[in-house]
Amino acid sequence: MRRLHLVVGAIALVVFLATGIYMDQVHAHLVGMADAPRLLYRSAHIYLLFAALVNLLLGAYLREAERGWRRWLQRAGSVALLATPFLFLAAFALEPGLSGLLRPWARPGIELSLAGVLAHVIAGAAGARVVHYSSSRTAAAGLDAARGAGTSAADAATPVTADERR
Repeated sequence: MRRLHLVVGAIALVVFLATGIYMDQVHAHLVGMADAPRLLYRSAHIYLLFAALVNLLLGAYLREAERGWRRWLQRAGSVALLATPFLFLAAFALEPGLSGLLRPWARPGIELSLAGVLAHVIAGAAGARVVHYSSSRTAAAGLDAARGAGTSAADAATPVTADERR
């Protein structure tokens, strides 16, 4: 999934740049355009950047769960986030031509972004292992090492999990 997020994110970033050039060259940077279409162009343009960056970040940092409900939740979140650049591109191309401020493509893209990010946060938080470094253990090891006892400073720097602290 990481590679797919990287590819989709990179393509979406290029599309973001292309939509910016389109607004500049074809629509004179939207100068003189009515408020509603200008708002729809600009917001969809920024949504494309958002979708590109989220996918690039997942492509760079995603650590997939090995199995279970966390892996399923990550995959569902990834599918949602991989779909968003396409919805935002459709929003850019089609919504400014609609009457009023209808958002039939951008709104589902925003909602899928929220769902996908929350799915990754929940899956990641459920699998996170909290590690604390005990300063009292470090200080005690330093004193023991100075006295020539068996605990070294390297032993003192070992992580202490939340369960061991209790």
